[in-house]
Amino acid sequence: MVKAVNLAIKELNLGSYRQWPGSHWQVTIRNYLKGSANLTVHCKSKDDDLGEHVIEFRGRYEWKFKENFWQTTLFWCNFKSMYGHASGEVFWPEKSDWLAYRCDFSNCIWVARGDQGIYLAHVPQRTFELKYRWQK
Repeated sequence: MVKAVNLAIKELNLGSYRQWPGSHWQVTIRNYLKGSANLTVHCKSKDDDLGEHVIEFRGRYEWKFKENFWQTTLFWCNFKSMYGHASGEVFWPEKSDWLAYRCDFSNCIWVARGDQGIYLAHVPQRTFELKYRWQK
């Protein structure tokens, strides 16, 4: 029901589309590194340290959360692999729907691919955008 109302508001073009405060989200991190390498991730928000996790090749790590009332929820991760390290935000507050649209308004999927770095899945278009390159 809530999703239908959200889509109706978007279709009416009532300005910038945003999820409602308290919306449910998921962040998923997938490992598709070259050479079947492991990926180590350590993700945090201002309030929560999710700890360090080793993701095996073709494995995933994910968590669910509710966006806070002020819509200021922010998560970032540090990534390590045999190709180097990278870090960056994986969920952030926004005034537009750039991230929310790519996440299909529910699940932000980040993928370590090849030997280049960390990509954000553009779910509606079924494509990937390189966001964080490996640093040596």
